[in-house]
Amino acid sequence: MTLLTPDDPPAVRIENPNGAAPILFVSDHDANAVPAALGRLGLPDEELARHIGYDIGIAHLARRLAERFDAPLTATGYSRLVVDCNRPPFTAGSIPVVSDGTEVPGNRGLDDDARRERYAALFEPYHAAIAGHLAGAAAPVLLVALHSFTPRLRTGGGDRPWHIGFLWGDDERASAAMIGLFASRNPDAVVGANQPYSGIGPEGYTVPVHGNGRHSLTLEFRQDLIADPTGGDDWARRFGDALEALLERGLPE
Repeated sequence: MTLLTPDDPPAVRIENPNGAAPILFVSDHDANAVPAALGRLGLPDEELARHIGYDIGIAHLARRLAERFDAPLTATGYSRLVVDCNRPPFTAGSIPVVSDGTEVPGNRGLDDDARRERYAALFEPYHAAIAGHLAGAAAPVLLVALHSFTPRLRTGGGDRPWHIGFLWGDDERASAAMIGLFASRNPDAVVGANQPYSGIGPEGYTVPVHGNGRHSLTLEFRQDLIADPTGGDDWARRFGDALEALLERGLPE
């Protein structure tokens, strides 16, 4: 069985592939589509439209940044509930059975063959596109992963006051520089350092795998601030101004 048909959207969207900037923007949770063969995973539209289905507002913001910097953007074509492209395969978060209190009927009882089918159709093409771009770049590339987070989870945890979060794991060089640049230009913003999630841990996949040995940034924008185009434009401008200053200064050694 082939998971995707000619009528389904592509597994990966590559926009402005020949952009001149030494930046690659990636959007791991860009869309909330589900392959037709999976029957929307047994979920109503309102569940797929929640933050469990995709990163609300990030598609618009990502495209604004790619346009501003004349940089390529690689984005997923399907919901993170089908396959989360920022989680290692065969881990609990990769194809979740429950996400923030919502059971996902279409993910129950999957055997390894069914999982491999999803990985082959959706996960592998996305990461192959990222790896291919980085390998073919003529100059060092700054990898920038764009995400958004809900102001409050249904299951556990309190309010999340941060407007934007900078995440990092072993290498904080670019993030530390960007936090200072962003905060100085946006005194009204509540800036999170490894908030609302920590970049130190086994959960993420894209930046630990593709950013290993290169400068990278992982961003989290609060969804209520970027859910509409006006908000998305504002936060793309705020972040873009700081990123422009970082590039003019030069990436830290």
